[in-house]
Amino acid sequence: DVQLRAMMDEIARTKNLKISTLDKPYFVAYSLSDSNTVFASASLGGLLNSNRIHARQPTIMLRVGDYKFDNTNSVYTGNTRFGLFPIDDDYQEIRSQLWLSTDELYKNSSDQIARKRAALREIADPDTTPDFGPAKPERVLEPPSDLKVDLRRWEEMARNLSGRFVSHPGVLESSVVLRGIGSTYRLVNTEGTIIRIPEELATVDIRASSLAADGTRVWNHDLITELQPSQLPSEKELMSRVDQLAADVDALAKAPTGDEYTGPVLFEQEAAAQLMSQALTDAIRLQRKPIAPPGSNARGGDPLESVWASRVGAKVLPEWMSLTDDPHQSEFQGAVLAGHYDVDDEGVAAERVDIVEKGVLKHFLFSRQPVRTYNASNGHGRLPGAYGSEAAAIGNLFVRADETVPEAQMKVKLIESVKTAGLKYGMLVRKMDFPSTANFEEIQNMARDLQKNGYARTLNTPILTYRVYPDGREELVRGLHFKEFSAKDLRDIKAASDHSYVLNYLNNGSSFDLIDLSSDATTSSVVCPSLLFDSVDLGRTEEQAGRPPIVPPPALTPQ
Repeated sequence: DVQLRAMMDEIARTKNLKISTLDKPYFVAYSLSDSNTVFASASLGGLLNSNRIHARQPTIMLRVGDYKFDNTNSVYTGNTRFGLFPIDDDYQEIRSQLWLSTDELYKNSSDQIARKRAALREIADPDTTPDFGPAKPERVLEPPSDLKVDLRRWEEMARNLSGRFVSHPGVLESSVVLRGIGSTYRLVNTEGTIIRIPEELATVDIRASSLAADGTRVWNHDLITELQPSQLPSEKELMSRVDQLAADVDALAKAPTGDEYTGPVLFEQEAAAQLMSQALTDAIRLQRKPIAPPGSNARGGDPLESVWASRVGAKVLPEWMSLTDDPHQSEFQGAVLAGHYDVDDEGVAAERVDIVEKGVLKHFLFSRQPVRTYNASNGHGRLPGAYGSEAAAIGNLFVRADETVPEAQMKVKLIESVKTAGLKYGMLVRKMDFPSTANFEEIQNMARDLQKNGYARTLNTPILTYRVYPDGREELVRGLHFKEFSAKDLRDIKAASDHSYVLNYLNNGSSFDLIDLSSDATTSSVVCPSLLFDSVDLGRTEEQAGRPPIVPPPALTPQ
């Protein structure tokens, strides 16, 4: 393994780095993600793009000082990425690139710790939390990734799947993208950790949108995430999903606009898992505020603090619900769990974490960045974080209920709640826009609504939302958004079903999780039953309507 040998030899040399006028490095880590990406995209039966891309992305961590105080966790901490490395297995060139990058980072780190010391002299009560947590050295050497994809076959599938939209002229925009990534992650550090693990991903991204009669955009998507291409649904099943997606978009374009609503809401299966994925992203981890001199503008602003930050030992869920993150599980009831892993990106062994037990908050997910009194990682450092540290991210998150209702009776429970509240109807959500495919205008609308109403957090847009009347009748509506909502509202869960849904998704560490900005992402899974809430607030979306097409579209089938 030329790459690993070059990394190990160079890390051995860096252990002795010392310039008399600069702080000595106490921790250095080299990681290299060697990835092969294959993708094919098509629209209306025509191939738009297909390609194979081979890239090597290095990340170098160099800390000067010691575990208690180093150059990170301040507004002066810089980037640890250094472009792309050569894809040839040239031992000398890889070592040269590592040496040059280390040299640059050493100089930057020495400047950063000096500026951090100066900033601390201006702070009356500085944070004395250590800057880096201890970790046992790990040695994991698995075979490199060997991605096997027949690109010609994928091109044919993309054409066939996207061509199904031809029979739905009401769908104005549509696309199908198949993507496979086979990556080998290598990591060595001065503590003695040596890691080589394969990381694979296969996705099918199906999207469609249209315009309602009033000119507002409606859309739907199907984002299928698996670990290997062989685990993706068959072409026949994918065609069925394309047809259903197109039918949903046609129905949304004809659906009435929803009204302001406060009352019981049932999140079914997929929507429940999407809700928990978003609400818990920030709630179950703690983020550290960087050191900055008084009056300075911290780059990127202060992190949004977890709403559960001060709730350890307190009730955060109904007493019959628990949360556990267990990265070691590879499947659930026959479904593959994309959040399965053995060691995180920092080379720390993954641990099962019981986050909430019978409604009471017990613990959080951590990387090696100490926060408050928590000084040790539990193996969840899986994403590039801010200010020189890794961010903790969900692995396999299990939402468990000791008291359940048969899945088929959840709608009955919703109707009972509606009658008790004296409402004309209740609301049922079957799909949300998570991970989000929102465009720029939709993101602006959401940000404007948050600012206008003083909300700190909310949920992504509900896509498939239905009014449920006391007689059981359902009516699809559009144009709604959630008002303020966060993990603190999870105490209002009234019931959970006896059947759980597995949501595999690409997690970029943001609670909004915009799918098209997930170049720095990891795979996560949330296993969750349907959830009935006692009261949720929904409002009408205020957006500027577009102008429907004036000229008829060209014929998509032979005349």
